[in-house]
Amino acid sequence: MLYPRQGAIPKTWILLDSQSTVDVFSNPKLLMKFCDAKISLTLYCNAGMAIINKKGDLKGYGTVWLYPDRIVNILSLENVKKQTQGDVRQYSR
Repeated sequence: MLYPRQGAIPKTWILLDSQSTVDVFSNPKLLMKFCDAKISLTLYCNAGMAIINKKGDLKGYGTVWLYPDRIVNILSLENVKKQTQGDVRQYSR
């Protein structure tokens, strides 16, 4: 598989993040029916602060924030647990 640059995360990947509190996607091609949000989200991360005012639907999951200027697509582990009624299994070695 070729990547746009060495070490880059492909725009089609969805990362499950145990430290995130919101679901934010950068790739609108993974979402359906995106639109302006009724309220905006102020997102703070290691890259600084962003105001996000778009949302979209992730098929089989639900609504996520859309921020095309972001690098990756992230689902919050806590939100995934809520969506699946806690049926998330984690394995580590």
